[in-house]
Amino acid sequence: MKKVIITGIQMRNKGSQAMFLSLYHGLKSIYKDCEVIGFAFKSDAPEQYVFKLLPHDDFTRLVFKYRLNGIPFVASLASRLAGRVRKTDKWNGTIAEMDEALREADVVLDASGYTLGSGWSREGGTYLLDTIRTARRYDTKVVLMPQSFGPFDWGQDDDAKFLKEVKEELSYCTKIYAREKEGYECLKSLGLDNVELSADLVIREKPFPEIGEIFVSGTPRAIEYPERGSVGFIVNENLFRIGDAAAVRALYARLLDKLVEKGEKVYFLNTSTADLELTEKILQETQHRDKVTVITGDYSSPELIDMISRFKYVVASRYHSIVFGYRSGVPAIIFGWAAKYTDLAAHFGQQDYVVDVRDPGNDEIFGKIDDMAERHEQESQLIKKNLEDLQTSSVIRDAVSALAR
Repeated sequence: MKKVIITGIQMRNKGSQAMFLSLYHGLKSIYKDCEVIGFAFKSDAPEQYVFKLLPHDDFTRLVFKYRLNGIPFVASLASRLAGRVRKTDKWNGTIAEMDEALREADVVLDASGYTLGSGWSREGGTYLLDTIRTARRYDTKVVLMPQSFGPFDWGQDDDAKFLKEVKEELSYCTKIYAREKEGYECLKSLGLDNVELSADLVIREKPFPEIGEIFVSGTPRAIEYPERGSVGFIVNENLFRIGDAAAVRALYARLLDKLVEKGEKVYFLNTSTADLELTEKILQETQHRDKVTVITGDYSSPELIDMISRFKYVVASRYHSIVFGYRSGVPAIIFGWAAKYTDLAAHFGQQDYVVDVRDPGNDEIFGKIDDMAERHEQESQLIKKNLEDLQTSSVIRDAVSALAR
């Protein structure tokens, strides 16, 4: 393996960043001298990282979709014009560099979290299909690493026609790893025979880089760590879009008050800047605002894993914050709304601690808090045992082996 392109990623979302880092680190451990290039949708200051990131954004996608990369003069002119409009030089020379990478790549590994399903628009699903089409034009193999798929019911008159396109493009992939049973069944229903069920990449892969291994400077940064043995709260803005916003907010506030009154040290950890406003709204409804500590900052995924490892358990709804906890044996009470949460918890025998956010009036959650307070050590040991079992095999090695067959 000489050159690998990783698509479907971004650096701002820490879950997506973690999937890229797991894949990058795993590949480099197998093929020490291979070149790994990230085609990233969003990345602030890509030069800060030890790996190469090229912008796979709305502009460059259109260039490759309409094959302007095959007309160097036009691609160069379009890049300059787009750069002037957006006041950036990030596209200077990028198209030629991406074109060269695609010509030389042994494989494109896509590490999207979720794009192809009716939880997103069909336009979102075409991003993944366009990635496959581009690789196909270069006669480059494609593997879709563990991610969510389906359901396939957008409710449009031409859904059947679109699904025919979906099947045609997905059939080109050497291997497709579905993260949940629901997604696996959706893909199999299309008649695909290249589908396999796999847990999330970040928990399947044992190696994960330290903070000093991903930045060029390698200098440790100042981090506000939570107190060991405390309880962490991690919200997700989507909770307030899918559930009743006022009811969810009130439930969170009641939970915080309950924990403070039980004598717990509680931290609100913001893993996304999008959640900051929600945090403050929730805290305004609590009776003990002064006893809840808020930690926020643009932390990397290795830093977040280290921070979350210090909690005895978390109340969380961001998928990869739960994954980060499970990597360290930290149990979670999960606010979820999709199969990805129940399937994730089931890998670790934690399905009894999943609460559907669409039913926030259910006081069952308070009983789960009491149970977790008593059982967090036993649950931690169970999680560690199941994690060890999951990591006995590597989905990256399996994917690489599939390419050789």
